[in-house]
Amino acid sequence: MDLPAVEVRVIREVNDLEELIAELTSPSCTLEALKVEKGEGVEPLAFVEAGEIGERFAGALGASKTLKSLDVAFCCDMLKVDDLCTLLQSNEVLKSLTVCSRFAESRSVAGRYTSLRVMLEQNSTLKRLGITHLDGERWDLTELASFLGSQSLLEQLSIEFHYGQGLLCLEKIFEMLAVNTNLRCLEVTCNPNFFFYQVATCEAVDNALSAAFSRNEGSDHQANETLTRLVLPLDLAYLIPTIFRSNQTIRELVLTEKTPRETAEVASRAAGFLEKLHTNGCLSLSECIVILLQALEKNNTLRLLDLSGCSAVQERQDLYDAILNCLETKPWLHLNLQDTPLSESESRFTTIQQKLQQNAKFREAFGNWTPQLVKSTGARVFLCGSPQAGKCRSHLA
Repeated sequence: MDLPAVEVRVIREVNDLEELIAELTSPSCTLEALKVEKGEGVEPLAFVEAGEIGERFAGALGASKTLKSLDVAFCCDMLKVDDLCTLLQSNEVLKSLTVCSRFAESRSVAGRYTSLRVMLEQNSTLKRLGITHLDGERWDLTELASFLGSQSLLEQLSIEFHYGQGLLCLEKIFEMLAVNTNLRCLEVTCNPNFFFYQVATCEAVDNALSAAFSRNEGSDHQANETLTRLVLPLDLAYLIPTIFRSNQTIRELVLTEKTPRETAEVASRAAGFLEKLHTNGCLSLSECIVILLQALEKNNTLRLLDLSGCSAVQERQDLYDAILNCLETKPWLHLNLQDTPLSESESRFTTIQQKLQQNAKFREAFGNWTPQLVKSTGARVFLCGSPQAGKCRSHLA
């Protein structure tokens, strides 16, 4: 889904919010993609809580005839999301909405997402929904997963987990994918404070993923046949090989690392957790990527594997061999290794280039054409002669 460039408005005082409302309600307003942020240290905004300006703010956003993309995830103190959702029910322009889950923290689990559910059921234009700041330990996503599973218009769902240790919340989301018939892209991210501690629940999450994306034995059918792009934290790499041995729809897989650790304490906790997993017989992240690449040798659907920025893609011999073997059997695969330790080895990517040149399937498809890497450092590996060369957008044709 192509959207215009985002314009950011930072609210530091009441005048900033008044000016934004005036801009949004002006007949000459041309804003198409807006992200509203609070100024540093502005929390809570007493002038919003004490007056009616929040309602006017929601009214201006909901009634806009130009906004196609709206991100209000970081201004829940300025805005009543329920009011906004009510107004967006009849909005005929907005295509993308990002909100913060904190607006519902004070409510009971039942009915926590009622305003979002009703808005999604009645709005006919919204294609992308983003929900940030989810607590992966305390929140039960049963209600959210339930109404998302029945959505017929929503094409992209982005969820950011903030604090917590649980995998059970992810199980609900993955179960939803087994019954959803329209979602094209799922993005799951998490901040540095989120850890997948509950290793005991991995089997349940794995089963939920497999139920949605793996073919049943002896059948070509899989539950979800619409999702083409999957973005997951690198921490969950060990769950993915199972589905890609038989999946026939996912064309783009992106594995992301968390943002840099903010404190030594957080870094220490993460290192200790990974060490404990390895001691208990769990695979390292590098080993998980090796297994994933091996699984892809049986997959004919995936076109993009994006590992850019992942420090786990170490310059290891087993990982290097797995990449070579995968590219030999899958010459159409776009492999993004930008900003990984392996991309710094020029000699190894020269070997990868030679491997591509020797590939029989490659020569059969492209004749005597010679493949080239983007640059000798191998920041990215792809076939420059392919009709889709260099493209990383969703839904590669």
